Parts: sequence; structure tokens; C-alpha cells
Amino acid sequence: MFDEDDFELPDDLAAMADAAGAALAGMGEEFAAGAQVDASTLKSHLMQAQNARDDEDFIQGITVAFGIAHDLKGQGSTFGYNLVTDIAGHLCTLTRPQNNPSRESLPAMLACAQALYEILANRTEGDGGVIGARMLTDLGIS
Repeated sequence: MFDEDDFELPDDLAAMADAAGAALAGMGEEFAAGAQVDASTLKSHLMQAQNARDDEDFIQGITVAFGIAHDLKGQGSTFGYNLVTDIAGHLCTLTRPQNNPSRESLPAMLACAQALYEILANRTEGDGGVIGARMLTDLGIS
């Protein structure tokens, strides 16, 4: 839209943008710590679904897992964890109630939850490079 040579932000707006970027970057560690707990909780709810006595318990566990995955999907890229957004987005698709999630999909769901936990525990930012690409391939996300 704007040619770089013809457009410059006023100094005060540029300073505000720089400050906002620095603030978000500083919050990345805080996000990762909280999201790591969320990924652990996500896995617990999927295990609850795996061990469900009936369809109602299964759906309850999957529904909670969907909510957590949806939150992680929305927040990951904001704080520099693009790989979290990609994997959580795939997990949203697998767990979305409208998609009729099944017990047969639980291994894939659990693999996504474990991957999210590992990414966050290791503080793997961005797209994860070669490891991130391999992870996406192993999870069937392309």
C-alpha cells in the first residue's frame, strides 16, 4: 500500500510502536510459562476423554480440550510462538464439536497436546526451524 521510501511514521507513533513491540517480546516468557501449564491441562482433558466411561464424558473432555487449544491457537503467534498456533489450530480442527471428534482421533489429539507441551517447555519460538518442520510433518500438518 505504501512505498517504503515515501512513507514514514511520525516519531511519536514510531516510538509507540517500538514500545509496544518490546512489551510483547517481554511477555513471551510469561506466555510460554502459562501456556505450558495450559498444554499440560489440555493433555489431562484428552486423557480424561480417552478413559471416558460413556459418550457424555468423552464429549466433555474433548470440549474442554477444544477451548484450551483454541486459546493457544489465538495467542501463540502474538507472543512469537508460531508453531504453537499451527499445532493448536490443527488440534482445534480435531476437537471442534461441529466436526464430531471421535475416539479414533485421540492418538493424534494426544500427540498434538504433547508437542505443544514440549514446544513450550523448551521455549521453541517462531516456527521451530528444522525441528518444527519435522514436528508438523510427524503430526500430519502441512
